[in-house]
Amino acid sequence: MAVRQPFAGPAGAALAVALVGSFLLATTLPGAQARAASSVSIAGETLEVAMVGVGATAQTYTADGRVEAVRETTIAAQVAGKVISLGARAGDRVRSGQELARIDARAAEHNEVALAAQLAGARAQSIAAQRELERTRQLVERGFLSPATLDKVEAEKRSADEAVRALEAQRAGAATQTGWHRIVAPFDGVVTTVTTELGDTAMPGKPLMQLYDPRRLRVAVDVPAAQVARLVPAAAAPLIEIPDAAPGARHPGATGVLVVPAADPVAHTQLVRLDLKGSPPGLHPGLFARVRFVLAAEPGAEGAGRLTVPTRALVERGDLRAVYVVGERSIALRQVRVGRTTGDSVEVLAGLSPGERVALDPVAAARLAPGVPG
Repeated sequence: MAVRQPFAGPAGAALAVALVGSFLLATTLPGAQARAASSVSIAGETLEVAMVGVGATAQTYTADGRVEAVRETTIAAQVAGKVISLGARAGDRVRSGQELARIDARAAEHNEVALAAQLAGARAQSIAAQRELERTRQLVERGFLSPATLDKVEAEKRSADEAVRALEAQRAGAATQTGWHRIVAPFDGVVTTVTTELGDTAMPGKPLMQLYDPRRLRVAVDVPAAQVARLVPAAAAPLIEIPDAAPGARHPGATGVLVVPAADPVAHTQLVRLDLKGSPPGLHPGLFARVRFVLAAEPGAEGAGRLTVPTRALVERGDLRAVYVVGERSIALRQVRVGRTTGDSVEVLAGLSPGERVALDPVAAARLAPGVPG
């Protein structure tokens, strides 16, 4: 039963109600009765009020997560050596192919030069073997040499050719290893961290810096496995909020939702990833994000006939919840029991009736209440 109590000044009586916090929220769906704001004149002053609305509701789930890059990589060394050059610092934007670091390559270059010299010698031997083979064939045709001699010379020519091929492969491998001493950006991106300094010794697999692509970001959240079955059918338009982002990037849109088909065996959650639309300035990996998903209705759940009022009409003092109810000749502070909250509306479980009016400015209502006859 609703309890009506006159207001007795700005420090009026507090009406307590214990509430249990929940991640499940309520959203007014299309088709709900419109709650139009209007104004009433009381004691010569204008007070904005709103009608208590009745409408269908659906549950939502709010999950906390983080912004992360779709494409992110750790740049590491592939060879050992001293770092002799650094071409990027943390925060720098780099282009694909731009040099990020250089490792001392003198030993590799000397090895490449030595292999080049061996290859030149092998090619000279192959040319000599070819000439010897031509002379031997002529002498065998004239009968001056036996066919066995020709077989031996042909084998020597094949051996010289294979030696050339082997040295060509070794030289190509040496050239590739020499190229590993010059580390370049694999794609256009932003350097986030640099974990080496000039003079450090690089080792194969040792990270040097991290890089991510700012044009492709996503939000990752962990959702309880029990909610995933209800979340997936209605996850087409989740609401994303990034409080710490720049003003223009706090509510980015999502272009797709992916539920990773694997659950954490300890937390019993599943990872959900939401690709962000575009790349608004002010977004970067690591930012806190909050995502609200609309849940599919549970079988047999009631989804209509719930009362809602604007959240700004609610008076909150600790665990106390109340609203100012505006009548024809009275303003009263009334206790209410609230439920799920979403956007600018809060569900009222008890304390109000459909059609009643509530003050949208509790401070103004508190000022006017003492002068209104009850």
